[in-house]
Amino acid sequence: MKWIREYYLKSTLEKPKKKPTQKSILLNTENIKTISIIANNKDEIEAITEVIHSDLDENIRVIGNYYDEKSIDEQAFSYKDFTLFGKPREKLNQLLSLKPDLIIFTPEKLNYFTLFLLQLQSASYSMGFYNEETKPYLDLMLNNKEKDIQSGTALLIKYLKQIN
Repeated sequence: MKWIREYYLKSTLEKPKKKPTQKSILLNTENIKTISIIANNKDEIEAITEVIHSDLDENIRVIGNYYDEKSIDEQAFSYKDFTLFGKPREKLNQLLSLKPDLIIFTPEKLNYFTLFLLQLQSASYSMGFYNEETKPYLDLMLNNKEKDIQSGTALLIKYLKQIN
């Protein structure tokens, strides 16, 4: 039944948004209290969290999630966390209700489920690495020339601070 969910999410992602969200082009790094990370795996979430706490503030709340169909980890989500018609179930609704100030999006292998989750959090400021598919959803993008995620995230935070 994964294909049915993908079909509905794909059609939702292809439709233009009804109303564009109003958000500040600049995000003051002093006002960041909560950051949501959508990453490739749990190790990447931990590495990004270290960079956030060292480069921004130790008191920032970090919520990390990654797509994995086989994992039973609390931070993992899969197509099973969506209804047959592509609506988020309770686990994702709790995540969406947190309304983070900043989203860091790093998945290299994109799927409709991670993109849809990013679209649902469109009111938050979002940044990540350049990819043609994520272009409509991210406010700040960098080419991922760095070999590891920590140095890439450090560069993202550096540039976020510079534009403020």
